[in-house]
Amino acid sequence: MKAIFIARNLEYLRDRASFGWNLVFPVLIVFALAVVFSGPPRALFLVTAIGTEALPEIVNFPGVETITDQEDKALDRLSRQQTDLVVKIIDGSVGYWVNGNSASGAILELLLKYTEDRPLQRGETDGEAIRYVDWVVPGILGMNMMYSALWGVGYVVVRYRQSGYLRRLKATPLTKFEFLSAQVLSRLLVTLTASVIVFVGTNLMLDYKMVGSMTLLLLIALIGGLAMITLGLAIACRTESKEFADGLLNAITFPMLLLSGVWFSLDGSPEWVQTIAQVLPLTHVLEAARAVMLDDAGLADIALNLGLLCGFCAVGMGISIRLFRW
Repeated sequence: MKAIFIARNLEYLRDRASFGWNLVFPVLIVFALAVVFSGPPRALFLVTAIGTEALPEIVNFPGVETITDQEDKALDRLSRQQTDLVVKIIDGSVGYWVNGNSASGAILELLLKYTEDRPLQRGETDGEAIRYVDWVVPGILGMNMMYSALWGVGYVVVRYRQSGYLRRLKATPLTKFEFLSAQVLSRLLVTLTASVIVFVGTNLMLDYKMVGSMTLLLLIALIGGLAMITLGLAIACRTESKEFADGLLNAITFPMLLLSGVWFSLDGSPEWVQTIAQVLPLTHVLEAARAVMLDDAGLADIALNLGLLCGFCAVGMGISIRLFRW
């Protein structure tokens, strides 16, 4: 037993790549968490202004954040309690809208009445706030898809290479493209099937919000799954060590877990962190899925997200075919 114990430790230490990941990767995660949550504290209230001219004094109060938007979108956000007050200057008077179910909106309305000398025109919407479960379900489904795609292809192909299975396949008429395509299609079927089962099953229990097109949501899952799978193939195309592959896969999945909005929004984080998040495929999967599920977005609204995911697919598959080694 002692000899096996020593031999295994020496084997691990000789694998410098995996040993290095175990030392460096935790430090990177701690640093990433510190950066993500290093932004300024979030405001207590959010006011949406339609236009920027002669806004009421309330928008300059401490603890109040002001954004601008189009009227229809602003009122839609108000109905979901994603903003607390909507204001608009109308012929020298101040028009404002509140959500009748929002306590924050009621507070801002009182402050507006006490601080504004101009005539006020009141409007009201209703609607419940989006529950956290409604917001987080796309993140959980996307996370499950990410793990299934990356480990189901990336780790498995490396295991095939280590066991000599790929060298035996090389002696057959099978081409690299055929082998890689089979891996992609097989894992895509598994990933989509699992995602549909989880989506339907949890929706029966939780009845979360789904106002958009199911067909469009399935299209997002299809393209997003392909993007993740081809990324896993690109990692595995030359990697020979399972330990090193595990480190690389963790190095890719953890940033996506932290920066793609799986569990929490990046609102309030530094701008450069949000910019980095835009180069991660999971970010675009979740942005598109939440837009469809929560905002009834159409194909045109998420076209940019889908286009970028298609780009990830093309790049990942191209790298895999170009660099793949039996």
